Amino acid sequence: MSDNKGIKVIYDADVVHLVLDRPKQLNALNDEIRKVIAATLNELIERPDIRLLVLSGEGKSFCSGADLKTTSYPKVEGSWSTRRNRTATWQRVLEQMERIPQVTIASMQGHVVGGGALLATACDFRVISKNAVLRIPELALGIPNVWNGTPLLAREVGLPTARDWVMTTRKVTSDELKQSGWAQRVALDGELQATTQTLIDELLAVPPAALAMTRTMTSALGRSAPGMNMGWADADLQQWALTEDEYKETVRNYARKVGSKADSKPDTKPDTKPD
Repeated sequence: MSDNKGIKVIYDADVVHLVLDRPKQLNALNDEIRKVIAATLNELIERPDIRLLVLSGEGKSFCSGADLKTTSYPKVEGSWSTRRNRTATWQRVLEQMERIPQVTIASMQGHVVGGGALLATACDFRVISKNAVLRIPELALGIPNVWNGTPLLAREVGLPTARDWVMTTRKVTSDELKQSGWAQRVALDGELQATTQTLIDELLAVPPAALAMTRTMTSALGRSAPGMNMGWADADLQQWALTEDEYKETVRNYARKVGSKADSKPDTKPDTKPD
């Protein structure tokens, strides 16, 4: 297990678990978490003995998106090229997830928000608890959906549905997530870990070479989908948005709102992952 920097990396035979571990912050993403994920993905490219990657989160929620209080992501400093490169860092993580040979699974409960939702969307399989709620709030902050997120969502659920989720910034329930095809499995409350383990066992029962080759093929098909090769255009849109006054004011209000909700009780009892 790696040293905890807001995320645990656990190797268990054929499976590596990436466990977001900032439950008091609803597992909000920051630069340290990004660095650990990126380093692990780089390692996995050279680890054919590892067959599956499972992404999950401790506590009552999977992920509340970017930590707007601590991350350097929203700051507008340095030259255009420097800022452009920094805002593309998470996009590169999503691209890495698509290129590793391992089959990827996201196991989620509670809030599945923003960047956390996009990390999950980049996975091959998504398992959610009944209390899971997805939201893509970027437009509410005055910035376009980033990390190449809109094309990624459109690839998985179709453009009309992706347009709805991104443009309205509304909450999407577990029933709709399953109906849209975004989630392949829905677990009853308290059964998320067991449902995820069943999927892990099913995948490990498939001959390794055949599974790895099929994963490589389906990933290549996914990368060829319309809009998946926008390159720097996504980062440029984000940099433009970060200079706008409406973003600066809105993000401050949103950070205060999220901070106040982090201490509130969830609407329903979520799954928790034991140590």
